[in-house]
Amino acid sequence: MDILVLGCGIGGLVASNVLKERLGDRADVTVVDKMKFFRFPPSYPWVMLGERKPEQVQRKLEVLRKKGIKVLTGEVSAIDLESRSVQVNGSGLSYDYLVIALGAQYAPERIPGLLENSHHIYDLDSALRFWRALKEFDGGTIAVGVSSLPFKCPAAPYEAAFLIDHYFRERGLGDKVRIRFFTPEGLPLPSAGPDIGNSTFEFMKSRGIDAKFKVKLKEVKSDEAVFEDGSTIRFDLLFAVPPHICPEVVQRAGLTDQTGWIPVDPATMRTSYSNVYAVGDITAVPTPSGFVPYLPKAGVFAHRQAEIVANNLAVEIKHRGREKAWDGGGACFLMTGGGQAGFVKGTWFAKPHPDIEFHSPSRIWYMQRVLFEKYWMRHWF
Repeated sequence: MDILVLGCGIGGLVASNVLKERLGDRADVTVVDKMKFFRFPPSYPWVMLGERKPEQVQRKLEVLRKKGIKVLTGEVSAIDLESRSVQVNGSGLSYDYLVIALGAQYAPERIPGLLENSHHIYDLDSALRFWRALKEFDGGTIAVGVSSLPFKCPAAPYEAAFLIDHYFRERGLGDKVRIRFFTPEGLPLPSAGPDIGNSTFEFMKSRGIDAKFKVKLKEVKSDEAVFEDGSTIRFDLLFAVPPHICPEVVQRAGLTDQTGWIPVDPATMRTSYSNVYAVGDITAVPTPSGFVPYLPKAGVFAHRQAEIVANNLAVEIKHRGREKAWDGGGACFLMTGGGQAGFVKGTWFAKPHPDIEFHSPSRIWYMQRVLFEKYWMRHWF
């Protein structure tokens, strides 16, 4: 039995680990990724502040071989659903079951001037570049925002704004640095509901962070962000979440729908194709009772989805155990600086609306955030 996992981010890493643990010699589990390292995105805000070095937030995928997981480094160039095969590095790989966890691809080129005039922390190299820019910055306006929807990790740009603000206050430059925020969203963290969104907005105002909502970035000049409604924000330094798109290889395979992403059964992550599953940022998961039409893209959801898929595949292959259905559960930290973090936890598929709770920033939740990082980097390797 051949199980092929495409992508070894959070979803792919969890899926391949749990599948091999549950199935042992009953299945060959192969994970394919274009990189030789797993990198942990929740640690990138610390990289942005110079509080983590690259070696602290990445692990060699080669280590997975010790668990019996086959690791193949290469680019997925084609997915043939009829022949149940995938092209990697010019060679074909056949599968009995396919788990697609390729994640979202960044497309800054879709907005004129964005690539040349902005920073972000959605990959390790970019986080390091932004750290160097922050170290050299000694005053002026920093614009922080979201270029377009959807984007992964709903809290990340807000977390970045809070952490940047605190960083300059600690350097004694609080009165010389102004943070201006922008987003197409109507409120912060819209998938968590208006109460949490308004609370976060009030916290932004208490920190002196100006916020501009319901604006979509149209163009970026060397010192100015231009929005579709004609308004602008002048800046000396720009942090902007780049546009996210589904990888072209997945689009060519005919797996996507009108959303631009892979539609799946919300409870099982099955696609409309036999023995093909998708997890994480590459999916479009409807939330008919939610505050937003589709589930936000977040590592915690990829993790839970991967566990569900691995469990159900193990039950199907071994003819033993019980299939599970995902309830849309997840949690998220929101670091605010000064060794404090807030915490959001809930079940996004609950009815008549998501059941979500928010814990105000505190030292306790920050320590939980640190422990979460340590657990992840040890447990899956």
